Amino acid sequence: MKNNSLHFSKNKLAALCACALSLNSYAETAEDDVEQHNNDIESISVVGHKLTELSAGNNGGALGNKTLLETPFSVDVISLEDMEIRQVNTLDSLFSREASVSVDGSAYSTFGSTIRVRGLPLDYTNSFKINGMSINNFSGELPYEAFEQVTLLKGASGFMYGMAAPGGVVNYVTKKAKEDQLIVDFGLRSDSVFSGHIDASTRIGEDDEYGIRVNLVKEEGDTYLENGTIDRETASLAFDAQLTDSLYWTVDVIYSDRLTENSWTTMSNNLDSSESLPDTVSGTRSIAPEGTFDDYKNIVALTSLNWDIDETWSVRFEYDYSKNETRWVKTLAYLESSTGDIDIALYDQYFDVNYDQVQVQANGEFDTGSISHSLLVGASYQKSTTYRNDPNRKVTWGYGTDNLYDPVDLPAYNSTLEDNLSLAWTDKQESFYVSDFISLTDEWEVLLGIRGTQIEHTPSEYFSSYQAYNEDSAVTPTAALMYKPDTNTTYYVSYVESFEGTTSYVGETYANADELLPPLESLQYELGVKTAGDGWSMTSALFRIERGATLVTDDNYLIQDGLSIYQGFEFSAAWEVTDNLSLYGDLMLLDATYDKTNSAVEGNDVAGTPNEQFTIQTNYDFDAIPGLAVNLGAKHFGKTTLDSNNNWELPAYNLFYAGASYNTTLYDKSLTIIGSVDNLFDKEFWAVGDAYGALRIGEPRTFAVKVKMSI
Repeated sequence: MKNNSLHFSKNKLAALCACALSLNSYAETAEDDVEQHNNDIESISVVGHKLTELSAGNNGGALGNKTLLETPFSVDVISLEDMEIRQVNTLDSLFSREASVSVDGSAYSTFGSTIRVRGLPLDYTNSFKINGMSINNFSGELPYEAFEQVTLLKGASGFMYGMAAPGGVVNYVTKKAKEDQLIVDFGLRSDSVFSGHIDASTRIGEDDEYGIRVNLVKEEGDTYLENGTIDRETASLAFDAQLTDSLYWTVDVIYSDRLTENSWTTMSNNLDSSESLPDTVSGTRSIAPEGTFDDYKNIVALTSLNWDIDETWSVRFEYDYSKNETRWVKTLAYLESSTGDIDIALYDQYFDVNYDQVQVQANGEFDTGSISHSLLVGASYQKSTTYRNDPNRKVTWGYGTDNLYDPVDLPAYNSTLEDNLSLAWTDKQESFYVSDFISLTDEWEVLLGIRGTQIEHTPSEYFSSYQAYNEDSAVTPTAALMYKPDTNTTYYVSYVESFEGTTSYVGETYANADELLPPLESLQYELGVKTAGDGWSMTSALFRIERGATLVTDDNYLIQDGLSIYQGFEFSAAWEVTDNLSLYGDLMLLDATYDKTNSAVEGNDVAGTPNEQFTIQTNYDFDAIPGLAVNLGAKHFGKTTLDSNNNWELPAYNLFYAGASYNTTLYDKSLTIIGSVDNLFDKEFWAVGDAYGALRIGEPRTFAVKVKMSI
């Protein structure tokens, strides 16, 4: 069951498609430009994974727009080309080659997926950005068709972006207008999900100073889950204008509505400590009763104005507004026995979250004697307003009992909950920050930075039983020393603190539901190297993160007690072996333990953390068949403890994926066919569902095929 008012009408979608088609109308009459037009289409020529360019730019928040080589932290960039060849459509597929990343959620979750980086979970409210600006990403999955790049900053990031979970920050970079192009693609994905996508772009003006880019997506069909469906609509608009030689203006608007029906994601573990986990089952197995659904509607609007005052100083003004509307009837599943018995409850809930952020930054360069400075000063204000239909939300406990191996036909559920929302609470964040990259010599550089952040959490009178924070604040400094023996190598040691803010909201499954746990602070130490040569690149890092521990007690209370210590090693390398063959590998070794906490868990492995993960991917372009490229990859998931008491451990497993792309010309138009298969050998496995002991059924073998053409 869904709220039809949340969806684009088909007439509106058709009108937008017509608008996008008209953007390229005059290009169709310019036959002399056809060849150049095809060469300019960056998303058509998919030839394999591109080496990570250490010279690529990275929006580092308070660090400014530094390159990966200049950033004294672990950063990875996922390009549009890489997303294309792997047909990325979920967080899981987006980070399939990142050894440091695990995903809590499946492709068609009934709860917005998030990720864990270095074993630490990211939060929905502050860990995900678009163009460096905050959004509420409770829905988990964003429309990947709107983005040309995704950047993952690993580890604590409080100084760079303000309060956020210490696992890292994911920053999505929107597509920008190119020369005249119109690309259409049609796709089919397991089980029978069909999609269509239009990507139209043009530049106008005497000097092409104005640019417009539109992306429109429709996806609908039956998913690989039993009785599961998806219905998704996306529209995005990117506008940029070089108003004067010194003023550059951008506007981005993204709309997305993603509905999944009869889907589920995780099970809370109610087994006795003496019981073993049940045997694995097929990834197509669903325990969602008929009538369950999740509908996430997102609207994001961002604008920025960059003013180059002179050759050395510039000022940037930014504003973003985002709104997330969530409507669901969610399956709450509880694993009760080793034989696969599951207790089912249903959670009927509506809520909205509105986000506003204003940010201003000034950066410039100057010298003090022989020492050069790159200074950035900024201020940010952020407000989040949450509306819920409490206390009218409805949880139906004991709705029914199912079994993993002997399915039970539970009665269909019909939601009667009214869409009647009230103000629940507001969260405010104010921060001021300054950073200075100090070049002592050509080889030695120092980074010094500090951010002061103040947060305020205020429940409304209607929600007066919720805990309130007033005038909570923290100062999060960072410091780094960098040694650059040549232009392609950086050695660094860095220290950063992170402030999480009000991220530990206690959910429905705990005895202290609706409590808000205190803000947590984290410390991170990192020692690393980044280097590149002719056709190869390599990065590695040793890290230690100290974070307050969050535990589940024997009587099912979610509490904070002691510390969780994350120590590890990361290594990644890319190598163009020949003009046709390239290799990419990624490794993480992790030791995560509880410290200074109650004796029951002291020294135990932190729940949900693997001891090692690694990936490998190879790409090959065929000379004998010009335009044909294939890729093969694998990811190893190490043993992972499921709970803080270390009663259960998920065994290690390996997943393989493969893909191929063929690029050719048809009637003077560029044509690309892409095919990919995930979980190539249909491996059955248990995966971690969250950081507190839940588990989920692993995804089955899936396929995706896409045909793209320039028009």
